[in-house]
Amino acid sequence: MKNKIIATTITSLLFLQTAFALGDKPIVVKAPVTQVNVYLNAAQITHSAKITFVPGLNKLVFTGLSTNIQPESFSLRNLKFAELLTLTLFKISDLTDVSTLNEDLLSAIGKSKDSLLLLEKSIMKLSFEIAGLELERNMLIKNDDIIPNSKTISLDELKIITAYYRERYRDVNIEIETKKKDLVKLKKQKVKVMKSAFDVENSEEENLNFSIIVAELMYNTYAMSLDISLVYIAKESGWIPVYDVFSTNNKSLKIDYRAKILNNTGIDWNNQIITLSTADPFDYYKAPDLDPFYIGGFGYNKKYSYNSNKDENEDEQVQQQQQKKGQEQEDIFIPDHEIKFTLTKKYNFKSGLIPVFVDVTSYDLTPDYIYRCAPKKEEQVYQIARIKEWEKLNLLDGEASIYNNGNYLGKSYIRPSDIEDYLELPLGVVDFIYVKYRLVSEYSSKKILAGDIVATRNYEIKLKNTGTEKIIVEVIDQVPVSEESSVKTEGVEYTEGGEKDALTGKITWKAELNPSSDKAYLLKYSVTYPRKRGYSPFQSYKKKKTRSKF
Repeated sequence: MKNKIIATTITSLLFLQTAFALGDKPIVVKAPVTQVNVYLNAAQITHSAKITFVPGLNKLVFTGLSTNIQPESFSLRNLKFAELLTLTLFKISDLTDVSTLNEDLLSAIGKSKDSLLLLEKSIMKLSFEIAGLELERNMLIKNDDIIPNSKTISLDELKIITAYYRERYRDVNIEIETKKKDLVKLKKQKVKVMKSAFDVENSEEENLNFSIIVAELMYNTYAMSLDISLVYIAKESGWIPVYDVFSTNNKSLKIDYRAKILNNTGIDWNNQIITLSTADPFDYYKAPDLDPFYIGGFGYNKKYSYNSNKDENEDEQVQQQQQKKGQEQEDIFIPDHEIKFTLTKKYNFKSGLIPVFVDVTSYDLTPDYIYRCAPKKEEQVYQIARIKEWEKLNLLDGEASIYNNGNYLGKSYIRPSDIEDYLELPLGVVDFIYVKYRLVSEYSSKKILAGDIVATRNYEIKLKNTGTEKIIVEVIDQVPVSEESSVKTEGVEYTEGGEKDALTGKITWKAELNPSSDKAYLLKYSVTYPRKRGYSPFQSYKKKKTRSKF
C-alpha cells in the first residue's frame, strides 16, 4: 500500500513538471475564422479554437491573422478560469530584423530561426556591396576632370584613361544590377521561410506583411481544454449597397438589395455567414446624448469610405497608400442609427482588391406611378415610381440599375440622405405623351427704357395624351430669380393651377389628361436689367459631350 502511494505521488509530480514545462513553451495557434461582421469601413473578425491549458503560465502565439489589425482593437474571450496577463500585437514585414523579435516569436519560429538569420546576414552583406558599388558609380560620374592639375598628356594616355572610365562605369552598372537581382531572390527566400514558419496565407510573394498576437495567461486549476475566441478590427475592408430595381406594367416594383463587400484584410473568409452593419467600430461606446441641432449641412448623416478614420489627416494618408495599391476609394452617407443585416447563406470571400456582390434582401412594393416633364430642358415626359414610407426599407446611398418591363434603362443613384417625404425612382421616357415647348414670338419683345433693357418672354407648353388611360403629369417651368438689385423680374403671369416657389422661381402644374386629350399652359414674365450688361432670359440646356476628332 505504501509503495502504491509513493508511485502515485511520483506520477503526479512528473505530470506537474511536464505541465509547467509545456507552459513555458509558447503554443502556436492558427485558429480559423468563425465569424465576420463587416462595417462600412472595416471588419470585425473572430477566430476560435480549442486550447488545452495547463496549470501555471500559458503562452499562445496566434498566427494566420489579418495583415492590418487595428491597435487596441483586439481581445481574447471565453477565458473562464484563465487570467489574461498580457496581449501583444506584433506587426511583421519583409524589413523585420529576425534577431530583434520577441523571444516567444523566436521560439514559435523553431527550426527556421537559424536559416532566417543566415538569410538576413546574406541580405545585409549584399545590400552593403550594392551601396559600395553605387558610391563608386557616383564618384565616376562626378570625377569629370580626368586630367589632374591640367597636366599635359599624350593622346595615347588620354585614350587609356577614358577607356578605363568607360569600361569601369559599364562593369559597375552590370555588377549593381546583377547584385540587385540576387538581393530580390534572397528577400523572396526570406519571405518564403517566414511564411512557412508562421503559416501565413499572404499571397503577395514580394511583400511580407502580417500580424501576430502573443497572449500570456495564468491558469491555476487542473489541465483543461477551453474554446476561446480572438476578436479584432481589421481595416481595408467594408461594404456598400447596390440595387437592382424592376418595374412591371406600372403596377408593381421590386428592389433587390445587394451588397458589394471588400475583403482586403490579407486572409480569406471561407464558408462564412456575414453580418453587415452601418455602425462605426472606431467610435467610443457611450450612453446616448444630444448634440446641438443645427439646421443645414449634413446633420442627419455621416460620411464613410472603406478606409475612414476619426483622424481626417490620418485617413487621407491611408487613402493615398491604398490608391497606390490600386484600391479605389468611394464615399457614401448613412443615417445616424445602425442598420444591420445578416446574410442568409454562407459565402467565400478571397482576400484582395476585387469586391464580391451578395444578395442582402428584396422588397416587393406597390408605388404610385407619376409622370413629370421639364420641357424647357427636354421635350420628353418621364415616368417615376414614388415610394412612401421608404424609411422602413433600410436603404443607404447607393447606385441602382433600373429595369422597366424587362428593359434595362441605365444607372441611377438612390440617395436617402436627401429624401424627405417619399423616394422617387426614374423609369425612363414614355412615348404616349406628346410635349412641345415654344417661345411665342408675337408676345415677346425687347425694349430700351431710361438706360435699362426690358425683355419680355412668353412661353407655351402643349401636352397630349395618346394613351388609353387617364394620367396626371407634373409640368415644371421657371422664371428667372434675381440676385442683384439692378436686375428685376416683373410681370409674372402663368396659367391658373400652377404653384410658384418664390425662392427658386420654379412653377409646377399638375395636368390631368384623359385619353386622347390635350392641354396648354402659358408663362409670361419680364426682366429689367442695365443696358451695359448682357443678359439672356432664355436659358439654354445644351449638353456637352466628347468624341474622337476626325
